[in-house]
Amino acid sequence: MNPNLQRIQELYDQSKALIYVVPAESLRLVEEAVALLQADDEPALRIAVINQQIEMLTAFGRIHDALILLHQILVIAETENLETQRGDLLYHIGIAHYTIGDFGTAIDYWSDCLNLENQGFSAATRVNTYISLGQLYFAFHMPSDALRHHQNALKWVNDSIAPDLYVRLLINLVADLCDLERHDEAEPYLDEAEQLAKELKHYEYVGEILGYRTLMLLAQDKLDEVTQLLERGHSMERYWAWGEISWKIVTGKIQQAEQRHDEAIASFQEALALANKYECTGKVHVVHAVLARAYGQIDNHAMAEKHHRLYQEHFNRLGTPAIFARLQQLEAQLENT
Repeated sequence: MNPNLQRIQELYDQSKALIYVVPAESLRLVEEAVALLQADDEPALRIAVINQQIEMLTAFGRIHDALILLHQILVIAETENLETQRGDLLYHIGIAHYTIGDFGTAIDYWSDCLNLENQGFSAATRVNTYISLGQLYFAFHMPSDALRHHQNALKWVNDSIAPDLYVRLLINLVADLCDLERHDEAEPYLDEAEQLAKELKHYEYVGEILGYRTLMLLAQDKLDEVTQLLERGHSMERYWAWGEISWKIVTGKIQQAEQRHDEAIASFQEALALANKYECTGKVHVVHAVLARAYGQIDNHAMAEKHHRLYQEHFNRLGTPAIFARLQQLEAQLENT
């Protein structure tokens, strides 16, 4: 028997507690716990501890490292017939492929997650997968389809769903509704998400919520209130890659509204550098699009055309006919379940 089991549990619990508070320390603690694991430890424990390491690696943009570990513990789950864990791991492998722009592989994994014949999969796996499927449609500028799948996720919410997952769902509903300019419908979801995120001390989500609230105010030309929120947003520390990229984009949009075009372009360029650094492929085309508009506003037609071309190249690389055909297959599968 492993003499370090108690210490592993302590490190794991400490790491979980610090995920959203001090992510770097959370990663350090769980890596210490992983180093103490032995091959004959309980399979569920090994999966849980290594999965915590995977979550923190992903938070810092280390997607390829996370994928290697995901496949290792998927073997454990399959060997030991741990169906709940298997469903969760299939979802996370899919989201890793989604993050690096391999949408076809992501859809393949999510298809398994939403197959109701996999009766041992948890409601959380279904919610997570519907959220991610909606995000894929959102990336393709199809907010109505994104909203449809995020509403499907709502149908799976029950008392077993972790509060942070529910907040994630609420934020995605807000994103869809804002893109559809249905701000009145978005606001109650945003208020609920902000209250819960603050209770959870999930500062990355609080920051993202501030971003959407800022964009909603911007759409209503309430620049005084926007400035106050921007100051709050800048005061927050961000560790997770996606949160920092999103906030750079929001900052640039506010600077555009205030006619501070050079500063806006600088913010968008910082967002692009982060998206490339962390291989957030789904964000790259978004940033090129806002850069094209920003350069167009200052009549720099050469740079506007350059970024519009790059936007089209990246978007077409992600949204190939094969990807849309695969999505149609998945939609047919869902209709028949």
